[in-house]
Amino acid sequence: MYKKPLLGLATLALSIANAPNAQAALINGVTVTTDMGSLDIFTNINNIVNGSGLPGNTPSLTGNHRSGFTGTYWLSNYNVITGNITFNLNGTYSLGGFSLWNSNSENSWGVKGVNVLTSTDGSNFTTLAGSPTQFEIEYYFSAESPEQFSFAPVTASYVRFQVLSNYGYPVLTGLSEVQFDGTPAATAVPEPLTIFGTLAGLGGGAALKRRLKEIKSKSV
Repeated sequence: MYKKPLLGLATLALSIANAPNAQAALINGVTVTTDMGSLDIFTNINNIVNGSGLPGNTPSLTGNHRSGFTGTYWLSNYNVITGNITFNLNGTYSLGGFSLWNSNSENSWGVKGVNVLTSTDGSNFTTLAGSPTQFEIEYYFSAESPEQFSFAPVTASYVRFQVLSNYGYPVLTGLSEVQFDGTPAATAVPEPLTIFGTLAGLGGGAALKRRLKEIKSKSV
């Protein structure tokens, strides 16, 4: 008796399941900390996530980063060339990549060797499969385009760069900009069977109400 409604629900479930996933895009509102310090107020660690130096001084996954202007890049404290840079995505994302602009004011202090790790709680970090282990050196004192990385999406709320080496500057390490690419985890599409089960349950509940109403009317 109720086969047609359930078939309709199945069709709806399949159409939802086959809908295109939300497109990965720039993750806004990322904040950053480091145990490597910042040389001064003009080379603060926040400069690598706030878009300063990019077109319009606005965060982006593309565009050239200008060089030579204080307030647009980060430098570590003196005699600190390795350590951790931790990005807080301020949400849980299906992370699929990132864009990086290495140091281009003095390219020898740019980050070279690196481990990239992710975490969902900010305490337990694991190595990100398919992530780079070295960043490219940039041209000295010239505008630069981003080095872009992509990998199999991973659920993450935090990303950490373990900086292992720079390009030879003996006392400082620096970066120009880092921006992340992903989709909010809450927008992930449920499995088809989960959708079907939920919708079928709703349809079954409506059918049960109709049947009880029929029984009640006959008993009057």
